[in-house]
Amino acid sequence: MSKSNKKKKKYISVTLVLILMAIIASGLAALTFFEMKRYEDGIIDVCATQQDSYVQLVIDQINLKENRTDQEIIENILSTLDSSSNRYWTFSKEQTMLYVKDALETNRYQSLTANSYYRSDSATSFIDNLIVNKVNHERIELDGKDYIASGALFEYGGEEYRICLLTNTTVLLDNNKFLGSKMELIIIFIVVYSLIFIMPILITILYNIMQKKIFVTGQELVEVNNAVERLNEKLTTDEIYDNRKNLFSLPTIKLFLDEYKDKRAAFPISFVAFKYGGNETVSRFFGKNCVTLGKHDIKFYDGRLHLALILCVKCNATKAKELSKMIKGDCEFLGSETAVSSSSLDDKFKKIMEIMGNPPLVSANGPKIERPDSRTESRYRAKENSEDKKNA
Repeated sequence: MSKSNKKKKKYISVTLVLILMAIIASGLAALTFFEMKRYEDGIIDVCATQQDSYVQLVIDQINLKENRTDQEIIENILSTLDSSSNRYWTFSKEQTMLYVKDALETNRYQSLTANSYYRSDSATSFIDNLIVNKVNHERIELDGKDYIASGALFEYGGEEYRICLLTNTTVLLDNNKFLGSKMELIIIFIVVYSLIFIMPILITILYNIMQKKIFVTGQELVEVNNAVERLNEKLTTDEIYDNRKNLFSLPTIKLFLDEYKDKRAAFPISFVAFKYGGNETVSRFFGKNCVTLGKHDIKFYDGRLHLALILCVKCNATKAKELSKMIKGDCEFLGSETAVSSSSLDDKFKKIMEIMGNPPLVSANGPKIERPDSRTESRYRAKENSEDKKNA
């Protein structure tokens, strides 16, 4: 499994979080609706209990005086009570409606029975279940409206009457203070649930953005590290194969000869041989001439015999002689040979070896790359000047 796949696995699915938060928010909204409903029911129940007391008070007032006619009860008591379309009284005897809201409404319903007026299932159930001398309340529906109905059966003058007080629930629930409090609670719930819904999604998005940046940064670091590694390899390779920075032991020249035999573009190839003095070191000798010698001049030495050989690629005999005159230091020019083609390369090499006294081309340590202490002329001169000051 690649590193990129591992990185991608750290991302959080925004869609999954969205679905999860939608489920949670829906659950909380349902719970809030249920609690708000209980809150409304509690308010209505408190008002219904007070309404029951009011109905009982009217029944007690009717019973204060005996031998009243139905009309007297209606005119002297029920008609004096406040009534409106949202809150009114009903009064019936057996199945006859005696009073509804006011005189006008009463005339409309006089020909109806109580069951005809209370025609919904909830209203009929309420009327049929009234108890003698005990006020009960229940939520009923009439003409598409929701009412709190408080009522009771009572006996007066040897007859049984039903009295009810109906209050539209909207009168209670649309009360300014209650409605204002309810709206404030709803707004608070909306804000809180919105935060509960939105914040995890925002955090998930920010987390994924951060993970993406970390992933991109990691990829960039990998690319930079790879570039640095390639650069280091190139620098190392250039340093190894840069003739101006390297000095090779004499036995390694066979490797170069085998390499150049198949390269026509390298010819003419010249060999320039020197013998540096006993007081001269290979580092000092090539340090003095590191600027003189170019990138096509490969340097070989035999430290035991104080021999120096320069293999010059793309160098004819004339250039080889000019180069020999430019060499500095305590040294003796032994001679030069130039091979113009691969067929003459071995012959010219044998001749230069004879000029140098046929030094051994086998090393106990095998082909070995050496570097002089001073790789540039400026560094060498600074070293030489400091030594001259000490000697003075």
